[in-house]
Amino acid sequence: MKSVSSLDCVIEISEKINIQNPSDEIKINCSNSESSPTIDIEIKKSKINNRIHLTCNEKQDIKATINLQIHDNATLEFIDEANYESATDIKMNTIMRPNAVFEIYRFNKFNVSTKNSFVHNCDLQSNCIFRDFNFSNGSKEMSNITKISLNEKNSKYIGSGVVIADSTNCKNQLDISHMSQSAISDCSFKTVSRGKSNVTFKGKVFVDDDCSDTVSSQISKGLVMSDESKINLTPILEINNDDVVCSHGAASGKPDDSVLFYLASRGIEKSDAEKLYMQGFLSEFLNKIENVQMQSKARDYINQNC
Repeated sequence: MKSVSSLDCVIEISEKINIQNPSDEIKINCSNSESSPTIDIEIKKSKINNRIHLTCNEKQDIKATINLQIHDNATLEFIDEANYESATDIKMNTIMRPNAVFEIYRFNKFNVSTKNSFVHNCDLQSNCIFRDFNFSNGSKEMSNITKISLNEKNSKYIGSGVVIADSTNCKNQLDISHMSQSAISDCSFKTVSRGKSNVTFKGKVFVDDDCSDTVSSQISKGLVMSDESKINLTPILEINNDDVVCSHGAASGKPDDSVLFYLASRGIEKSDAEKLYMQGFLSEFLNKIENVQMQSKARDYINQNC
């Protein structure tokens, strides 16, 4: 997705769902139920990029279900940069047809006193690529759950999550199921926990018995910035085939005192030194974002929230 041209559509979730700039390639049907609106989206192949921006009415609680179908050879960028001041409960169900490419970018800030939930189920068929990037600050009770099914050959998932928590909570769960041969998954998660924050990450990779040539990598890292901060990282591998290349790793701890001392010796104040340390720590996996504009937004999010 390197083209600068795009078909841009905006979905605003408020008292009613408002759609701006739909097209023949982006078909959207909505049910404006007051309790739980449903948004059905179909993405067709286009000569230029399909792009959807999700926005919201910040003054009310949000509950919605998004059903997304990306057709053969179609592409979609899905971008959510909302600051959510109220409670949210968003469910997304995605089906990717052969050769589809899907990129989702979420750069969100949440109210520290709210409860927020995002659940995404995504099924990939042959030769699909799903790139999934999530940046969050947590909330009073935050839950992010993503379930990926690599159902057919040569499907590929690349995911990266960043949580910068200031006395907030954030539970993160990622389940990746390899259900066919020659599928690839690559997951990375990083978090900084400050104040009384509690951040958890549970990442499970399942490989079925008929899934030779599987390649899977999972890494999670946490940085604990205070004595009251908590981080719990739990990688799980369930491998039922010997012809695979699978790896995982998890580590958390406090900043390296020698690095902070070096920065202080150069005249940098402690707070600024810690900020630089956190920015460097969280930026490790930004090169996974191939989209230059989105990579810049990700870097800005990290720099502004550390």
